[in-house]
Amino acid sequence: MRALSVSAISKPQWRVAELRVSSLALSVGGLTLLGFALRLAWVFYTDTIPLGGDPHWYYVVGINIAQGAGFVASRNELWEIPGPGAPTAFWPPGYPFALGALFKVFGVGISTAQVLNAVLGAMTIPFVFALGRRIFDVRVGLVAAGLFAIFPNVIAGTPLLFPEPLFGLIFAVALWLLVTYSPAESNGWRAVAVFGLLTGMAALTRGQGALLLPIAALYWLAIAGWRQAALSTGIAAIAAVVIISPWTIRNAVELHAFVPISTNSGAALRVGHNEDSIGMTKWTDDDVGGFRMWESPYRPDWEVLGYREYTKLAIGYALTHPVHEVELAGLKIYHLYRSDSTVIPWLNTLGATPLEPEGLQTALRYTLDVSYYALIFVTIGSAIFWFRRDAKRWLLVNVLVVWTLFHILFLGEPRYHVPLYPLFLIAATGGILACIDRVRAALDDRREAAG
Repeated sequence: MRALSVSAISKPQWRVAELRVSSLALSVGGLTLLGFALRLAWVFYTDTIPLGGDPHWYYVVGINIAQGAGFVASRNELWEIPGPGAPTAFWPPGYPFALGALFKVFGVGISTAQVLNAVLGAMTIPFVFALGRRIFDVRVGLVAAGLFAIFPNVIAGTPLLFPEPLFGLIFAVALWLLVTYSPAESNGWRAVAVFGLLTGMAALTRGQGALLLPIAALYWLAIAGWRQAALSTGIAAIAAVVIISPWTIRNAVELHAFVPISTNSGAALRVGHNEDSIGMTKWTDDDVGGFRMWESPYRPDWEVLGYREYTKLAIGYALTHPVHEVELAGLKIYHLYRSDSTVIPWLNTLGATPLEPEGLQTALRYTLDVSYYALIFVTIGSAIFWFRRDAKRWLLVNVLVVWTLFHILFLGEPRYHVPLYPLFLIAATGGILACIDRVRAALDDRREAAG
């Protein structure tokens, strides 16, 4: 009878546990579908076209890859044109290759690329939940994932053909892996190696991906000591090199130069370090080898020469103008962390595809400003409720510091903070819920004292 009683009791308990897991998965799945629906609706509502700039370059190079022309670029008097061209490595290859694969399967189309961005954004939602759960708890993970699913500042840029959705997904997955598996565990080196592979993929999508290595090194140092941190960082670095090296070899063959990922790093350095710099993107008037900076991506010899010379000029200027460098650091931080409303000219294609109905653009600008600064205010203001000596909590701060220093080195743009939104939302949610818990505990203590 006792055995039957235990069995009868334990079996329903097991089923309840199963139901709890299923309902949690259902909640995360529902948030993912909601996020995808909102992103997809915004994609089809807008008429945005990649008319010039980075998005047009990514789009055209993606077409060239799909049509078998390779990673090449050429232009007429206005902008890049599809078809045979000169080999290039001006921007990282991750996003163009993703577009190329997509176009190969589903056909070339702006909407096709925009739907990919919606999918990538939605795929990030479960990892926001998983990351929030690891750093705080399940409640924080769910709320942060829900906020990420509906947050207007994350959704607004989905129709634009920038690599942020792809990079944001890889970045979130890598951070989740970092806080989930300890290198000191049995077979922990495997997780470290996978983290290194993700770091390489992230760096091939945006140069900021390389920041995952110092971020991880600081985290491993906090949880496992300097020996384990050094070993793990070395393993991750080797794994990252394994991913990046085929592209580096390709660049050596096609460009006849050592270019680890992209030549744009030289131009970005120079843009961020010159007498006319404004701390954000503004092509310089340097006459290097008889060409201008904006012309350099379309001839391999110009591209390589510009890559080298712009780097030298930038370093030389930084070393000889320390006062201006301090001013530029402030400008770069300002542009990096200012509102996302700067996305609107991209969305309306500089007025060629206006947002309808009349007044939507003003409402969108107001929404993006208010939601962004409210989030930043809550994130900073509530930090006192969650900040403590815990490696996972410190990770939120370390990412922010390393990210900021990188952009002081190069330049700032509002869209460069978009990959940090999962961390902002997790930190803000953790702070708010911790504050609520403290208030409830205080009220309970009062009731007990009064009773």
